[in-house]
Amino acid sequence: MEFPKCPHHTGNFITMKHVTLVSAFWLLTACSHQPEPEAAAAYAPPAVAATEPAPAAPDAPADEKAALYTDATSSGLLSPEQKIIKTARIIYSVDDFAAAKKRVAGIVSKSGGYILAESQHGDGTEKRNQLDIKVPAAAFDSCVDRLTGGVARLDEKSINAQDVTAEYVDLNARMTTRVATEQRYLEILKQARTVKDVLEVEAQLKSIREEIEAAKGRLLYMDRQVSYSTIHLEYYQVLALSMPEAPGFFPRAWLALRNGWNNVLGLLINLMGWWPLMAVGVFLFIFIRRRWRKRNRSLATA
Repeated sequence: MEFPKCPHHTGNFITMKHVTLVSAFWLLTACSHQPEPEAAAAYAPPAVAATEPAPAAPDAPADEKAALYTDATSSGLLSPEQKIIKTARIIYSVDDFAAAKKRVAGIVSKSGGYILAESQHGDGTEKRNQLDIKVPAAAFDSCVDRLTGGVARLDEKSINAQDVTAEYVDLNARMTTRVATEQRYLEILKQARTVKDVLEVEAQLKSIREEIEAAKGRLLYMDRQVSYSTIHLEYYQVLALSMPEAPGFFPRAWLALRNGWNNVLGLLINLMGWWPLMAVGVFLFIFIRRRWRKRNRSLATA
């Protein structure tokens, strides 16, 4: 059975087919030209400069920050000021004790230093003076050379240099981290609502502040030790009669006479210090002697 074709219906069918094809083509074209998201198209990670170390995170531990700083320093990226503590120990003998004392004071003064401690003692055989001297680090070597120059006999001269740069950097990093932690706790303290929260935050703040003060004190001490070097100086004059360093025959004879007289005077002075005991002894001697005489007299009369 054959149905009759309708010319009008056929034309509408062709037109709808064309519209559908055009719409599909337009949709495909629009999808293919869809722009990328602005953030994805515009963002590009910044390149880290080759001459700067990668920064640590704000909340990174102090050990990590110190390690980054140490790595950067060892690789030559950073050049921190070296922290070196210098000390020296000098021992020598002198011919004139008073002149040596005056000479040392002049050398220390010209070097811009000062005498921190002094201990002088002696006996009949020698005089000895021990000093702890502080001088600026820049004048350390010249001061040591002048102190040891022209001495009669140099017994010891030793110089020690201690590099505390790594310890200084690590301690400074720890203090910086503690300061940042203190600021965060202060912000938390402002938001605390209960007495318990306030007390807990204040306890943490107290502990952190104690650590900060201890670190500051240690850093100041290290700065002081670095800027001012220490010299332990000890000089002496020999007076012993049997020592090879002692003077000749006549000076020795004079020293012997003088020492003998000094010994006699010293003995007398020591005896004078025991006068109460001597007085008791004299009293007992007189008392016993009188009793003895009375006894003898009674026996003679009997």
